[in-house]
Amino acid sequence: MPEIYDQVGGPDGMRAAVTVFYNRVVADEQLSRWFDGVDLERLRAHQRAFLAAAFGGPQLFSGRSLHDAHAGMEITDAAFDRIVTTLLGSLADLGVPNEAVVGVGERLERARGDIVSARGDAVGTG
Repeated sequence: MPEIYDQVGGPDGMRAAVTVFYNRVVADEQLSRWFDGVDLERLRAHQRAFLAAAFGGPQLFSGRSLHDAHAGMEITDAAFDRIVTTLLGSLADLGVPNEAVVGVGERLERARGDIVSARGDAVGTG
């Protein structure tokens, strides 16, 4: 089975997916607060490298662990679910095969414990 990275479309597909994803996230009133004041160009580049490595592509990511990168952000399960849904929808809308979209969802679910730090089910409140 091809790596998810290849199914997403390699570097061009990764660039498109990250662009569509962040455009949707910052337009989402329930998610955008986590991105206020963030350098989105830098974040997009960082996310492309992270996802490429996570999905079986080039291992160029050298950033902090997921836990450290999200520490203190008070991300709820509901916000995590909304982010995942947004990413999976972005991939599907770009024509990524369903098998790869499901694989991405499974990998992200395994990361929930490193990202979610707040209790409660509100999306827009930490």
